[in-house]
Amino acid sequence: MGIDHRKHFRTTTQLIVQYSDKHLLFTEFLTDLSLGGMCIVASKPLEPGTKLIITSSKQSPFKVEGIVAWSKKSMKNKFKHLIGVRFDRLSQNQKSQIADIITSIHWETNPLH
Repeated sequence: MGIDHRKHFRTTTQLIVQYSDKHLLFTEFLTDLSLGGMCIVASKPLEPGTKLIITSSKQSPFKVEGIVAWSKKSMKNKFKHLIGVRFDRLSQNQKSQIADIITSIHWETNPLH
């Protein structure tokens, strides 16, 4: 297993997002989310470098731009692909929205006892 060089904490989630490559619109689940990007479980692979517009209407709605960093076949489901997306030029407001979602997910999955 290699060293993880991520700059941001990732939280595991099954948040539903919509994304578009300016040709097609997809609705899929995330596997994780951070201030740096996300991993989408997708029906179709996308080429690294593909620019995306990503939105969610659940919890705190957001709309961000991202770039596909990598794409590979899912080990858990042979009909799915994992797509790593790096956020592109997040505004301070978008960073706050993503941080709020991450915090909300964290408290939902780690409630105080």
